[in-house]
Amino acid sequence: MKFLHLADLHLDSPLRAQAARNPEMGEALRDASRRVLSAIVERAIEHRVDAVLLAGDTFDSGVADVAARAALAAAVSRLAGAGIPAVLIQGNHDAMLDLGRFGPMAGLTQLTPEAPSVEIGEAVVHGMGFTTPHMRESLLPRYPAPVAGKFNIGLMHSSLDGSPGHDPYAPCALGDLLAHGYDYWALGHIHKRSEHRGERSLAVMPGIPQGRSVRETEGGSVTLVELDLDGVRATPLPVELLRFARLPVALDGCEDASARLHAIRTALGATMAPGVLLAARLDLVGSASEIGDLGFATEQARQEAAELDGVFIEKVRAQLRQGAQPDGAAGDIAQAMRADAATPGFRDEARVLLADWRSALPRDIADLLDEDQLDALIDEGVETMVLRLGAGSET
Repeated sequence: MKFLHLADLHLDSPLRAQAARNPEMGEALRDASRRVLSAIVERAIEHRVDAVLLAGDTFDSGVADVAARAALAAAVSRLAGAGIPAVLIQGNHDAMLDLGRFGPMAGLTQLTPEAPSVEIGEAVVHGMGFTTPHMRESLLPRYPAPVAGKFNIGLMHSSLDGSPGHDPYAPCALGDLLAHGYDYWALGHIHKRSEHRGERSLAVMPGIPQGRSVRETEGGSVTLVELDLDGVRATPLPVELLRFARLPVALDGCEDASARLHAIRTALGATMAPGVLLAARLDLVGSASEIGDLGFATEQARQEAAELDGVFIEKVRAQLRQGAQPDGAAGDIAQAMRADAATPGFRDEARVLLADWRSALPRDIADLLDEDQLDALIDEGVETMVLRLGAGSET
């Protein structure tokens, strides 16, 4: 038997932060976030799977917009036309969503605590989604026992043992999961792909099919699952239409604008892939003179991207190469700034400011200022000031 396993589509994610940073990139990302569902349907039909399993957070909120609902309905209808049923559970983002608000979707089965299992050919799929946005206890004790003589698949949205950058929702010890007796666990919630194999069981976190920001550079795939008497196998299938990437650009010896542009062009060209748009965050690494004015370097990068088909510049940052710190008084000031930024008092004040900014911003933009980003934000700010000192610019 074959299944296609995916999670964390976040179909109606507003993407306002990305659009604010680069409107053209934001529009391309919004389009990719919708069209990736069609790409997934094509993979399912191409591989003639027996079912498609959606492990939560299909939508980004409990009040999905009409266009996102229509996109899912069209995908389910197309799958049903090919004889492929879809099975879905709800995650923490879409826990409160009423999937039946616009009528039933033929070919779609939603698993719930009241109806946690569905039989598909030689397999039984078990699962239950979130009933509230914050589920702090493990759902595993409520999952049915495996059905003898059948392949058993578990569909679960969970943070497992925990992962940096993800809240501990429906936590579950990985060892307990693998010992439950199912052949395969189709997981969701963590946006980075991972596989965990037990003695007779395999658990897979498929990753986000389409990344939404530079914080989601891994994933971009769904998982093809094959079960037979030889066991269970999982193969990632790429589906992303726009890829985010962090690119270090070494500027050693680049003493003029032409050399800097060549280094940027080379880095972008080496990262491009056929058929996939690229949204790049560039880290320019060099001395103050090699990096030059950051605003000018940013504009160089954007103009170069405009010459390349399907490339966007998400952001350009500067990073002084080790040993390339400013001399004299500028160096003394830079050292004092770094020392001050490392003190608990500085970070406490910055944390308060960050909380104030977050409370005044829409949720999707505020998420870019998570407290776990505090150190990175401070470091970036300090390095930008040090760069200006080294270049003799106004600060």
